[in-house]
Amino acid sequence: MTDRGQSAIIGVAVLLAVTVVSITALTVAVGSVVEESATAAETRGVASAMDDALDTERSGPHERRVPVAEGRLRTVERTVRLLDGTEPVVERSVGGLVYAAGDRRVRYVAGAVVRDTGSGTRLHAQPAVSTRERTLFVGLPVLGTDAVAVDGDATAVLRTNVTHERRHVSGGGFGLAVETRTPGVWERRFDAVGATTTRHSFDDDGVPSVVARFPNTEDVYVFVHHLNVEVGG
Repeated sequence: MTDRGQSAIIGVAVLLAVTVVSITALTVAVGSVVEESATAAETRGVASAMDDALDTERSGPHERRVPVAEGRLRTVERTVRLLDGTEPVVERSVGGLVYAAGDRRVRYVAGAVVRDTGSGTRLHAQPAVSTRERTLFVGLPVLGTDAVAVDGDATAVLRTNVTHERRHVSGGGFGLAVETRTPGVWERRFDAVGATTTRHSFDDDGVPSVVARFPNTEDVYVFVHHLNVEVGG
């Protein structure tokens, strides 16, 4: 066999090897993208279902299924405080829900739904906090449920029976303190409504509170939404 023939055979072999490696790399890359997209879709689905299940715009009983096939849904203890200076004038144990699957989390606290994909956190649904003409308006959902955890098999059922009450406080130097594992998300939200923020631990339980200050506020309306949540498999 001539050198030219041997070179051609070697060239074809190298080309085939490169093609196989390229196809393998492409398959791995496509698989990773598909898996990442599926993971993101699953997390969004849980966040949307949780947001709908805990909607405060309704009254009376409601039921919603939340997909937890690969994870775990559990309740956590969280507190929200309305401060007059440094003293709480309204203090509520609002509770929270956390869905966890691997390094992914969906968290619900005080009306905010936060998605954590392991590489960053994003606000899926905003809490009801706004200001207008020296008045602060706060929507405050209270879960009102016992400690519970549901391991993934198919879905968890969230049952609510929603009632409402309103509190009005006048004065000045108000602050709103929200206990949360995702303080950065809350800080960005408070910045958007013109508040200044700090972090503080009120009860040394390892979960910080984001304290938002509203120095020009003279009146605060707190709309408390009692969800009376029951969590079932």
